[in-house]
Amino acid sequence: IFDTGSFELLVRSTRCSACAHPTPAYDHSLSKSYEKNGTLTKHVFGSGPCISMKGYEEIDVGPLKSHGQSFWEIVEHKIQVLDTANFAAIVGIGPNFAYGNQDKTLLMNFGVKEFSICLQRTSGSDGFMTWGPEVTADYKEKNYARANVIGKHHWVTRMHNVSFGKSPLNDNYANVPCTGGGCAAIIDSGTSLIAAPGLALQQLSTQIEPIMEDCSNMHLLPTLHFIIDGTELTLPPEAYVMRVTGEVVEADSIWDILWFKPKVRKVNMCMPAFMQMDMH
Repeated sequence: IFDTGSFELLVRSTRCSACAHPTPAYDHSLSKSYEKNGTLTKHVFGSGPCISMKGYEEIDVGPLKSHGQSFWEIVEHKIQVLDTANFAAIVGIGPNFAYGNQDKTLLMNFGVKEFSICLQRTSGSDGFMTWGPEVTADYKEKNYARANVIGKHHWVTRMHNVSFGKSPLNDNYANVPCTGGGCAAIIDSGTSLIAAPGLALQQLSTQIEPIMEDCSNMHLLPTLHFIIDGTELTLPPEAYVMRVTGEVVEADSIWDILWFKPKVRKVNMCMPAFMQMDMH
């Protein structure tokens, strides 16, 4: 997964004996270009933490090559999605050095200063990551929205007036997040959720009726409006509501699972795609 919210390259590794490996994991013993460093560190993502070991490797992406690229082998993690995901690496493509780290990122070593990510609307569709420019400067000027990066370490830009239902360009609400001086927003391709402080989520909850678990009121939900560095953008309900499908085991205790046949309930429900994240 190509993650604009991080900087370093992490791979699911055979060093993690307790990890589930739904797809082949990186095995340093099979590589002739691997160089060991051995430093252990903790990386924390929105989906959970992991312990990783540093090393150096030759990394190729199409025609792009990086020799002696620093990377991290995951030796332990509590990232649930890694146990079932088809991807085996988290490729950080942040704009600068990682905080407190002077190892060049993959973007730096590739010499890439511009890239684009395209995720198609239909569920399960192919996504596209393009390294380098793909359109002319004139085309971008006419057809692209521009947002200035204000962060030192992340793709951070300014955001104002987040609201449901009506355009924030024309209305001022007393209970609207990011009014006045606005707030900072990280553009993060590594998550499908919208993370926000608890207070902001409370403010938004007053502007919208409850989302029905059976998805029956999707057609009644309003559009989410917000301003990114002067440009108004919108998200339809299909973009901020997620449908969760699967099976859930119903049990009162671990003994119900061990000694009795627990009930398995099929889940097909809608819920808001928001996550509380309070930074202190």
